[in-house]
Amino acid sequence: MARVPFDPATDYYQLLGVSPGASAEDIQAAYRRLAKAYHPDLNAGSAVAAARMARVNVAKSVLLDREMRAFYDRVRAIRPSHAHVVPVPRAAATTVRYAPHHAAPRPRHRVVSHGVKRASTRGFDRSTGILLLVALPLIAALALYVFQAFQLSIEPLREPPADASLPSGPISRTTPRGAADAVFMMVRGQPPSRELATRAYNFSMARADSTPESELLRADTRRLLRATATGDAEGWDAAVADVCRLAGHCD
Repeated sequence: MARVPFDPATDYYQLLGVSPGASAEDIQAAYRRLAKAYHPDLNAGSAVAAARMARVNVAKSVLLDREMRAFYDRVRAIRPSHAHVVPVPRAAATTVRYAPHHAAPRPRHRVVSHGVKRASTRGFDRSTGILLLVALPLIAALALYVFQAFQLSIEPLREPPADASLPSGPISRTTPRGAADAVFMMVRGQPPSRELATRAYNFSMARADSTPESELLRADTRRLLRATATGDAEGWDAAVADVCRLAGHCD
């Protein structure tokens, strides 16, 4: 299984489908549920399932490690804002003095700075040094984040499963629960059928989004396909029951 680096920019709570205040038991339960859907032993030959399982493993290892989770929460809290503005030095105050009037018809004047420029320069240097001491750790963290993001960007794209085929015609946007309800209405009370399982799988791929509930629905429809391919009636019934729970019809 490919290793996925730790990425502070990824929302691991959303990936596992738990809240930021979730307990270790909640995180373990969410991980087991996703592992049931994406484990390589249950999705042989599926590169997409292997990649998703790798991301789920990283999320679990980060959130179940107390020190790593505390560090991740701190980085997650300061990431959206905390932009620093470099102070602009104030312009030196000037005064105008007129030379004594003699024979010239018009007064002559000169600009005197009173030495403010020298004092302002010293003050700017001190403030710049303090700002650099504060900003250096943030700059280092930003450089690490950019480096890890670059590593992820150069990885090759994963190919979708070979048996996935999208239906023709317009695709309407539905909620994950609505998609699960539609799939459940297709397979409820029906015996194992390759054609019916293919229709349910194509529907889940076309209507679902990237939420954990949608990923579970796609995994359940893949289990329907495997059950029809192997003649596993019990596996078919178990997958239908899981779809029923996603649709909210079964407790």
